[in-house]
Amino acid sequence: MDTPTLIGTGFLILGAVVWVLCAYYAWQVAPKFGRNRVTWTILCAIFGPIALMILYVLPKGHKEAPAGSAAAVTHAAHKDPRSDLYEVPNKKKHH
Repeated sequence: MDTPTLIGTGFLILGAVVWVLCAYYAWQVAPKFGRNRVTWTILCAIFGPIALMILYVLPKGHKEAPAGSAAAVTHAAHKDPRSDLYEVPNKKKHH
């Protein structure tokens, strides 16, 4: 068997495993950074570790809980009724 071909095949398989792991990791991490899970998984499947590094370098996006999720319901149910007392009133300019 030809040794360079065997080594090249090993690197190809290793590269494919790294690309798949990057895509899986992006699937897990993207929502924690406030990013779309599917978009970043596809980007990592195409560009591999480079897209994963970009995901970490970009500023975090705005996290929103889906409307029917347990987090959104819990947040609405546990609103402190006294929180309105601590709001700073808007200053109105008198002309």
